[in-house]
Amino acid sequence: MDDVLEKMFFIRGPSDSFAPQQLSEVVAGLSFEGNPPGWLTLELPGDAARLLTASFLGQEETEVSPQEVGEVVCELANIICGATLSRVESETTFRLSEPRLLIAGERPGGCGTAMHAVRIGSGTLVVNFKMEECACPCSSERAS
Repeated sequence: MDDVLEKMFFIRGPSDSFAPQQLSEVVAGLSFEGNPPGWLTLELPGDAARLLTASFLGQEETEVSPQEVGEVVCELANIICGATLSRVESETTFRLSEPRLLIAGERPGGCGTAMHAVRIGSGTLVVNFKMEECACPCSSERAS
């Protein structure tokens, strides 16, 4: 996630190891099929979403429209999901759903979800990533 933000959005922020308590006004998500299947959600406050959008489009924050914000946040979710899957399961082919904006009740949850947070401006971008099965065979070997 940090590489994507730095290279494509020109934003570098400190990573957090906790889920911040904040109002997430913009939430996007997508699922993926493959072995294993799973999903990714991305959430952030509106100010941070406008900052990301402006950086990505090369515009001022005041110039970006709500539609552009939604499209860029969805694209960011898509990029981060693809980059994560490439690193975790590089030999597997995945099919990603079209990313879309979510409402609060649509957020998938559950145990075993990996979370990563990065401060962006005055807010925090939080990514939740879940694979339905263990991606690393060495983890199941350690359990036996």
